Amino acid sequence: MPIHTYILNNRVKMSAFPRLLTHLLPIFIIGCLCFSGCTAMKEAQQRREARIKKQRDEQYLLLTPAKDDSFQIGEGAQTAESTHYTITFAEDLKEDENFDEISERSVYAESALAYMESLYNEMNAVFGFQPEHKIHVTLHKIYRGTTNVATTTTQYNYRSQGNTTLKTVTGIKMDFPIPMYEKPTTRVHELTHAFTNIYFLPTWFNEGIAVLMETEWAKGGLPPKFDNLETHLKRNMDGINDLEDWASHGGSSRLTQWRYSYAYTIVSELRKRYGPDYYIKVFRLMDADQLHNKLPSKMSTSFLVYYLSQAAGVDLVPFFTKYAFKVQKLTKSDILMNINQMNR
Repeated sequence: MPIHTYILNNRVKMSAFPRLLTHLLPIFIIGCLCFSGCTAMKEAQQRREARIKKQRDEQYLLLTPAKDDSFQIGEGAQTAESTHYTITFAEDLKEDENFDEISERSVYAESALAYMESLYNEMNAVFGFQPEHKIHVTLHKIYRGTTNVATTTTQYNYRSQGNTTLKTVTGIKMDFPIPMYEKPTTRVHELTHAFTNIYFLPTWFNEGIAVLMETEWAKGGLPPKFDNLETHLKRNMDGINDLEDWASHGGSSRLTQWRYSYAYTIVSELRKRYGPDYYIKVFRLMDADQLHNKLPSKMSTSFLVYYLSQAAGVDLVPFFTKYAFKVQKLTKSDILMNINQMNR
């Protein structure tokens, strides 16, 4: 039998080919349409991502002065105000050639407020809450003797309520030397603190959240995330995770770098496990209880893990114990009892 009378593994005769083509042609056409549709969807998604990137491009927002009637420029353009911010140019900027003219300060202030308001809205979307008070930003030529330090300061008020002392936020202040302010990741990091400081979080968690935002939202490059929490664990002299000792930003630069990276790795891992809205759930739970307002100082890691577990729907004490945190499983009753004991 001639070989050309068989095709498709010698099972379909040439005489059957027209019928086969009749059946396959609609499938082929549908396949083409689906491919074309998928390509169009992919292109639409790419265009959408490009638009979002443009909207979130910090330099684009910073350098484009906003035309907004809600912006109020003070006398001599030494101050400016928007819905959620005030900006003040420090005295040492009067001698800077880039800020010694009213027009220069006015344009820069409008541009800065436009960016900060956009960032504020993003933070609100990420965390699900916002501070009650305006954030007061002061721009310096040199701050604390250097151009490499930016800070966020939260002011508190204490008042008695029965046997409990309530601690509430009365103001939020951010200070930037101009070179630091013009780094998008620094602005994101410090504004994250302006949002989260109102919950009196442990230092390691507060810094980890700020690095998460500057690295994964603002796409900054530092500090790096560790690939393995167990391998990179550092313990203090008592065998406890060294993050528990993080109360200030002093100490060796190597240890500080490790602390930022390790704290960031933990908060990023939890977000990866429990979803992009995980921290919205955490802060909503804290906000509903308002127990942090009754603390005489920052909350303990065990206090924090109570809310992390509630938001995750699983007990996270074993997770933190594995990485040498000194934690215990608490109930809300335990927390209230501990607060009452601390306030005696």
